Amino acid sequence: MARGEQILRHWNLLRTLQTRGPGVALRDLAAEYEVSERTIQRDFEILQELGFPIHHEEDTHGKRFWRLPHDFFRVGPMLLSLTEALSLHLARHLFEPLAGTLFADGLAALHDKIRSQLPTPALEYFRGLDETVYVRRTGTTDYARHANTLRILTAATQRSTTVELTYESLWRQDRYVTLVDPYGLVYYDGDLFLAGRSHKAAATRIFKVTRIAAALPTNATFSRPAGFRLEEHFRNTFGIVRSGGRPVEILVRFTGPAAALVEERIWHESQQTEWLTAEETLFEELHGERTALQATFRLSDLVEFKRWIKGFGADAEVLSPDTLRAELHSELAAAAARYKS
Repeated sequence: MARGEQILRHWNLLRTLQTRGPGVALRDLAAEYEVSERTIQRDFEILQELGFPIHHEEDTHGKRFWRLPHDFFRVGPMLLSLTEALSLHLARHLFEPLAGTLFADGLAALHDKIRSQLPTPALEYFRGLDETVYVRRTGTTDYARHANTLRILTAATQRSTTVELTYESLWRQDRYVTLVDPYGLVYYDGDLFLAGRSHKAAATRIFKVTRIAAALPTNATFSRPAGFRLEEHFRNTFGIVRSGGRPVEILVRFTGPAAALVEERIWHESQQTEWLTAEETLFEELHGERTALQATFRLSDLVEFKRWIKGFGADAEVLSPDTLRAELHSELAAAAARYKS
């Protein structure tokens, strides 16, 4: 059994015990989760070791009913202060991109619980704090329509089972079907992607969730590659596109407003920046004036990096490698040609 499946069952067990006040019999839980009673018993032992006060009560016939204290979160270590609860309530818009995902139901329940326990005048009074930190997003995706797909993908990832995907490719402009071994979901720039091994390509591929027309679970299981981690998989990419090539060093000079904009953020973990100062001339003495920002990146895929660079216009110039300079020259020339007439 995959460890992810066990963790998911533990999560659901806690939710079950919380919502069924009188308690649940071991036999009923075993039937609900399609495992043995001994497995449920071991699950309880693990959860108890983690600090959850799961206990049982016996009826007059000696039958045991397992439960969590109904007021555990009120008196336990998860007690929230008024300001903490208000902060979660006011920051709810930060979680909107997760709508339709595994976490959506829990976040919605948390929001409703906080709202029900806070006085309405207090909520109205502190509503003005929304104007202090306003989160503006563009091009957001509503994942409520993809909730069933996300449930299937999440369950398959946790249980290491293969799924059958019907996918609408943007670049190939066609629809195809392939079996996929899902490794995990990736949230990037407002969108969700599935990373997994495509049986059709016999390689790891990235699938945008909104382009998955259908997802069907199968009974086939797979073994995740030893040592595979999503974080490491995307280490040498600038965005979500990844190639199998070796990373190359890229040197870019930024001038004007672009220099300050680039310095303000860490765009990639390999990024290194250095301010260049103007050289003194015979007629002018300069005092360390910064004229340009030189940035270095190490990347193996340049598709999204080129889009990013072109967004700075004439304020960004790739100095090396020469192959990337040539590609950008060709693409920018083609774009400029469109505006001649």
